[in-house]
Amino acid sequence: MAFIESIRKMMGWCPMKNSLGKGWQEGNYPFFKMENGSIQLDPSPVDLRRNKILKVRYSLFDRWTVIIAIFTLIISLLLWIYIPEDSFLIIFSGLIMFLIPLILFLNRPNIAEVTSGKIIIKKPMRKPLVIEKEDVMQISVTRTENHYLRWLVRSIYVVFIPLYFVKEIMPTLQEMERSFPEYIDLSLFLLNLTVLVMFLVMFYNFELMAPYQRILKVTTRSNLELSFFTDDPEKLTGILKKEEE
Repeated sequence: MAFIESIRKMMGWCPMKNSLGKGWQEGNYPFFKMENGSIQLDPSPVDLRRNKILKVRYSLFDRWTVIIAIFTLIISLLLWIYIPEDSFLIIFSGLIMFLIPLILFLNRPNIAEVTSGKIIIKKPMRKPLVIEKEDVMQISVTRTENHYLRWLVRSIYVVFIPLYFVKEIMPTLQEMERSFPEYIDLSLFLLNLTVLVMFLVMFYNFELMAPYQRILKVTTRSNLELSFFTDDPEKLTGILKKEEE
């Protein structure tokens, strides 16, 4: 007990006592912190940079979208040719066409999470696609025409969509009122409505990309081509590039 008491007296006049306490209080040791009376190591700036997540909008060309769209057109055409006009089954000729705008909507430019180690591509109603940074083969930055032509494209859509509704949708509705229940007229109405919905979805997809002036294109070793829309492509490029060891 006498030995412990002597140690306490020595610490009472230790000249480093105040400076050490002041150092902990003023944060002179940025990589350490006191929590619940214990010393813990703070994450270093390198770890923080590696764990940083950047969310950007992306566009991915999916060949299955094209294949399904072509297959839908073929099925609809076959139903239109071989099913009698007085059969209710001909309605499916127009109804099946709604798959095309649905596919376009599901494949709209979505949000991806980019870290220093991988790219996580989020797809609606599907599992996320994870691309490791080592699989990135080429990165390039180009200007997008969507931003500079946005008002021209908007004008075309604003004029075309109401005009199509008046010229195609309204006459078909009037014809259905006069000859209901003619299944062939109902199928035509569904077909025209599908075209209108498809252009609305395309306009929506365009508006998601229009604000961005530049595109960062990424090609992987598996020939997968991704287009990232971001206001700061240099920042995204820096995250995707391999860090020096």
